[in-house]
Amino acid sequence: MKKQLLLVVGIILISTMVFIGCGGRASDTSDPRYPINISIYHETVGGNTQPAANNPIYQYIEREFNVTFTWDLLVGDARQKQGVMIASGDYPDIVELRGNEWIEAGALIPLQDLIMEHGPRIYELYKDIWEMMKSADGNIYYLVNYGVHQGINHDPNYNQVAFYIQKEILREAGYPRIRTVDEYFNLIRDYYRRNPTINGQPTVPFAILTDDWRAFELWNPPNFLAGNPNDGNGMVNPNTYEYQAFFTLDISRRWFQLLNQLDKEGLIDRTSFTDTYDQYMAKVAAGRLLGHSIQGWQFQSFDNANRDRGENNRTMAPLAVTFDASIQPWYRNRDIPNLLRGMGITTSAQDPVRIIRFINELLEERHQRTIHWGIEGEHWQWGPNNVPYRTEAQRANWQNQQWQRENRGLLLGDIFPKIQGSFSDGNPSDIGFLLSEREATLLPEDLELFAAYGVSSYNALIDPNPRPNYPWFPTWNMEYATPPDGSAAQIALARMEQIMKQRLPQMILAPTAQFSTLWDQYVAEMEAAGLATYNAHMQAELNKRLIEWNIRR
Repeated sequence: MKKQLLLVVGIILISTMVFIGCGGRASDTSDPRYPINISIYHETVGGNTQPAANNPIYQYIEREFNVTFTWDLLVGDARQKQGVMIASGDYPDIVELRGNEWIEAGALIPLQDLIMEHGPRIYELYKDIWEMMKSADGNIYYLVNYGVHQGINHDPNYNQVAFYIQKEILREAGYPRIRTVDEYFNLIRDYYRRNPTINGQPTVPFAILTDDWRAFELWNPPNFLAGNPNDGNGMVNPNTYEYQAFFTLDISRRWFQLLNQLDKEGLIDRTSFTDTYDQYMAKVAAGRLLGHSIQGWQFQSFDNANRDRGENNRTMAPLAVTFDASIQPWYRNRDIPNLLRGMGITTSAQDPVRIIRFINELLEERHQRTIHWGIEGEHWQWGPNNVPYRTEAQRANWQNQQWQRENRGLLLGDIFPKIQGSFSDGNPSDIGFLLSEREATLLPEDLELFAAYGVSSYNALIDPNPRPNYPWFPTWNMEYATPPDGSAAQIALARMEQIMKQRLPQMILAPTAQFSTLWDQYVAEMEAAGLATYNAHMQAELNKRLIEWNIRR
């Protein structure tokens, strides 16, 4: 009997040691909700700051789940920060994903078994994209942050790519129909000539975000001007399924030649090529920038600063413009899961089981209402017929970006799993999407703009009925759309990105007579850097997706 007891104790000790050696601590099974502090690296901060100690949502989470957070918010170069962590092998409990780099580095633990054992709500959320989330080795290493909807998606807002323009410009021009990029810049040119300053500061006609990993905003516009959907760095022929990066194609030459001409008119913000993200966004927040081609999520929290100080006319509206009126724009897509974006649990995590249990509990609808809607009785309340509503004071708070940073769980909401679309009672995941709330919160400038264009939302302004996505769409979230470190394709892409960051601004700023020569030199450099190698890699990845998703050529 004594030998059997010793054997059992030994097995338990060995199991515990093995678990700890794999990067976790054994859960306190006597109290599965013991207090835990979860450390999180958050890369896409978007103007959000460290939560205050009295933030009601994080206080709610601590009270309900015994969970607190330590946030490591990116400052500086994202790749450098990531490289340092990978080299050291020392990670926080959770990291934000923006590609497969953490997976490739072996920094994340597989989650599927943990989810099946401890996360039934997590599985229920992701069951329809379960296979899509798997890596080549069959494991799931991350949880998608956006694009997984249940029920109806009520969201009327648009935060994707567009040619954005100040609403004041549209109003002054009488809300014209803008179809082409030339019409777009005619509006900006005319307004700039009449308004060289805004609120006592120099007006910025058109700027381009080029800081760090966000520099794709520099080379992406020609893809959309040519009427293509957002397939990342390239285009896919819908008949042959051939992939081709657009970096050196005629559509790119046409765009950068136009920028060169606009620069000579003084319409391009030359300092935007050297601005940090914060410096660029300061121009947005001041209401000085008239327009830019950009993903809405890059800047809208800063744009809201104009609204919050009573200058909603200085906020921006999205336009779907193309090279010419014969091209059908394709800016808005049908909903897609944000694959390879979200959060992963690292090999350094204290207790992965505790984290999964927490996420699973957090997905309970009553908690999701609190995360999305705020504290009942303080931030919203129930009205007749089970319809929530806010008072005027509550709506004013919810419309204020600084109040949101101080009173909502924005950092958590950016990267954690969440219910999007509808709750089981049919109410939207965001109270603000209710028609009654939208009608109560829309400002005069927006109502006037919607009436002028015959739409009821910015989604509809871009495209009221987007076409079905291509079956492979999108290529930017393929497993190795970011090629593995050290591979020939990764080296080629890194070299090409450096060339584009250097040569494209030079082309824009150079005398017009030099443009053709500089373009030819640029194309030669891109080809020498490995453009064909990158195209071949992306084609191979696309072919894999066609097979994995059972897409027939």
